[in-house]
Amino acid sequence: MIPWLVPWFAEHWQPSQVLGYITVRAALAAGVAFATALLLGKSLIARLETLNVYEKPSFVPEKVSRRDDRNRVVTKGVAFLEEFAAHKKAKKLPTFGGVFWVAAVLFSTILFARLNELLVLLGATLLVGMGAIGFYDDWVKYRSKEGRSVGLSRTAKLVSSVLLVVWVVGLLWLLGRESGRAELGIIYFPILKDLTADPALLGGLGFLLFVVFESFVILAASHAVNITDGLDGLAAGSALPAFGALCVSVYVVSNAVWAEYLHLPFLPGAGEVAVMGGALVGATLGFLWFNSSPSEIILGDSGALPMGAMIAWLAIVSRQEFALPLLAGVFVLEATSSFMQIYWFKVTRKFFGGGKRLFPVAPFHHVFMMKVSKDEWDVREPKVVVRFWILAAVLAAFGLLALKVR
Repeated sequence: MIPWLVPWFAEHWQPSQVLGYITVRAALAAGVAFATALLLGKSLIARLETLNVYEKPSFVPEKVSRRDDRNRVVTKGVAFLEEFAAHKKAKKLPTFGGVFWVAAVLFSTILFARLNELLVLLGATLLVGMGAIGFYDDWVKYRSKEGRSVGLSRTAKLVSSVLLVVWVVGLLWLLGRESGRAELGIIYFPILKDLTADPALLGGLGFLLFVVFESFVILAASHAVNITDGLDGLAAGSALPAFGALCVSVYVVSNAVWAEYLHLPFLPGAGEVAVMGGALVGATLGFLWFNSSPSEIILGDSGALPMGAMIAWLAIVSRQEFALPLLAGVFVLEATSSFMQIYWFKVTRKFFGGGKRLFPVAPFHHVFMMKVSKDEWDVREPKVVVRFWILAAVLAAFGLLALKVR
């Protein structure tokens, strides 16, 4: 909205021309999103507490064999998860935190980004769509029987998410073809500057491969943030370095000089997504204001799903999908540990009659919480979370380094 008013402002006050710069608008978007999140968050938390809208975490242990020594570790892990879920439930933390996070991002983006840029509109569609799916899932959980945490079925959540993501990615492909930005459909690999893959060379099959690949990136990132959202401030704090690094990446590909210097594609209009990235940083800081230990509210699926989707969207626009495992390293670690745990249990149960686990518990942050007694959980949790933040920042820095190495 404001970019359209810059010429009018400049006629009356010349210094206002700085609002035409992407970096200035990105910084302002971060500040406004932060302030908006603080205002909305405070009122929403009070309202949710009045309505008794609390998170109801639960854990349903797998049926495991206890016949050998290794399964004693499994039993210990299951007991920890049950107790930790009960511990979190006792705190009665309001959920639906993603509602004011999404609202802050959307408001600031509308205010400072150029809304005639389709990359921004597609990103906003993804943000709102994933937020709506997550909100409905949280609502179903809230309306379920007391003591349970059963939302949408896996099938319903997966199908709705896939339909949304495939639609957005398909439009991204068409946008690249129709707007003369074919680079949006080319896959760029880190470190090796001359190594690229152009699915368009394969015709219809290439389009299908592109949609499958990019959809996987978005869905995997959403799922990873959802898994990570288990300790106070862990998901939001780990997302901040990723958003910051990806904002830089998006800005680089929108600048012809920097793009040429780093051997990256030049994508006119991508800078408006960097403005949206600024809003994401500010809103996440605002959410973390309330979500840091001791937490006053949690993300819920209404925040975790769109937060992961937007991390992936910034990576896709900046053509850094293969650098994402570093740029969002903590989320990859968490999701990988959970994935390996689940499927190793299923494989060993099928072939050996009793399921075994690779780790005492998963996702990975629970391993560190399990090392202390129940009485020390509240003391241990902030230390574990901050250490994960540090790891996220270091990995994001290495992800940015991959741009320079390339």
